[in-house]
Amino acid sequence: LIIISVIITTNNNYEDNKAKDNSNDVLKVIKSNIEENTTNNSNTSNNVVKTTKKDNTLEVDGNKYIGIITIPKLNIELPIMSDYSESKLKISPCLYYGTIYDKLIICAHSYKSHFGTLSKLNQNDKIIITNTNGEKFIYEVLEIEVLDSDDITKMIDTEFDLTLYTCTNDGTKRITVRANKIN
Repeated sequence: LIIISVIITTNNNYEDNKAKDNSNDVLKVIKSNIEENTTNNSNTSNNVVKTTKKDNTLEVDGNKYIGIITIPKLNIELPIMSDYSESKLKISPCLYYGTIYDKLIICAHSYKSHFGTLSKLNQNDKIIITNTNGEKFIYEVLEIEVLDSDDITKMIDTEFDLTLYTCTNDGTKRITVRANKIN
C-alpha cells in the first residue's frame, strides 16, 4: 500500500507540474498577444497564435482560449480554454458553460497550480477575468458551496455571474465558488 501511495502521489505531482508548465507557456503567449493588440492594434505574427475575431478566442498550439483568470488572494493567473474536455483540463481551466458577457462557469482540475486552493477563498475576495481583447471583468465572491459531482442542474441553474468549480480531494463532490460582477 505504501508503494501504491508513493506511485499515486508521484503521478499526481507530475501531472500538476506538467499542467503548471503548460498553463504558464500559454499564459505568456496570451498576455503578449493582448499587450500587442492593445498597443499596436494588430495581431502577432507568431505562427502558433491565431486570433479568431468571430468568437474572440485566441488559438495557441491548436487550442482556443477565451482569456485569463486571475485570483489575487490565491496567487493564481491562468489561461481559460474555450471549451471543456478531460484532456483539456490537464492543460488549463476550461469554459464549462456560458460566456464572459453572460453567466460564466469555469472548471479546472484540483491541481495545486490550478483550482486546488479554491476552498481558501472567502466572501468579498476578487476574481478578475481578462478576455483576449484585454477587457477586464472584476467579480466579487459571494458564496462557496459544495455540490454533488453529478448535480449539473444546480451548477448551471444559478443567478450568479461567475461560477468556478473543482473536485474535492476524493472526487465525489465539487467545491463551487459563486461570484457577481462589480464593474
